[in-house]
Amino acid sequence: MAAKIPTWRAAADPDDLREYDAFGPWIAEVKDPADLPRRFSRWWPDLEGARYLLKVPRPIDRAKVHPGMDLYESVIAVFPDKVRVLRAGPTDVTSREAPRNDVVATILHTNLLVARWTLLLADGGALDVEYNAVSHPTIAEVDRYVLSHGPGDLKQPAAPVVTSSTAPPKYHFFGSLLLALNTGATERVQPIHVDEPGQSCLNERGRRRRSAGAMILASSEDLVIINRNRTVEPLFRRSNYAYNVTRVPFRRMTSFEIRRPEKTSPPSFTELVLTCHRTVITQAVLTSPDAVADLLAAHGVPSAR
Repeated sequence: MAAKIPTWRAAADPDDLREYDAFGPWIAEVKDPADLPRRFSRWWPDLEGARYLLKVPRPIDRAKVHPGMDLYESVIAVFPDKVRVLRAGPTDVTSREAPRNDVVATILHTNLLVARWTLLLADGGALDVEYNAVSHPTIAEVDRYVLSHGPGDLKQPAAPVVTSSTAPPKYHFFGSLLLALNTGATERVQPIHVDEPGQSCLNERGRRRRSAGAMILASSEDLVIINRNRTVEPLFRRSNYAYNVTRVPFRRMTSFEIRRPEKTSPPSFTELVLTCHRTVITQAVLTSPDAVADLLAAHGVPSAR
């Protein structure tokens, strides 16, 4: 007995039906003009030839969509020399782009299924794309490509060999992230500084708290900072599933500084400050990141003091 095609499917536009059938929370690759969502179709001549061309879905429940809906909110196009992000607004599509060699760092933020990819730019600005964390492997691959050496990058001298200068993290969450970052990676990262969470400390108001923890890793090319999206835990402990992975190529840094506080008991936070032209990245740590300072100096990054 032949299956009966529902009336709504028979009446749908074939292109809309194809997009509807393929839709899900994942980021999808665009391989030809038919894959590009209708609102972005006029941009195809500018996007053709991108090294990575991806469409990012809207955060819509699959059960609530139907053929012909506006299902995708942005398109990412990564070329050998630039990154372009198209975003669909209420009435039109906006476009922003940046040369690859203007991207000085990236941040991968994750909080359960909510994720955000941020490109920090030399002029102090940023490009960001929100997506479902199910597509993290796809974004991680693009992230590595964007930060790799591109056109216009000067040849760097031989990088110092990175050896772990601290014990592996005891905190299971940090350990699992370290393993995930090194799985399948051509440039492995090693722990350089680990602030285990749960240590007694003072917050910026001088009140007693417990630290949220942080970990600083390094490869021969990049410094990687992992934190829990906050410095201290609240007084009444609540579940926290958020974390950030910030990756900064050594060649993009213009200076660094370690800002040490007055001695207190329990201790206050020291700040590691990385300057990349007009972008400033600050990470609070409880113990002095001397090994990080030594590594940055070995890579030729000047101290601001």
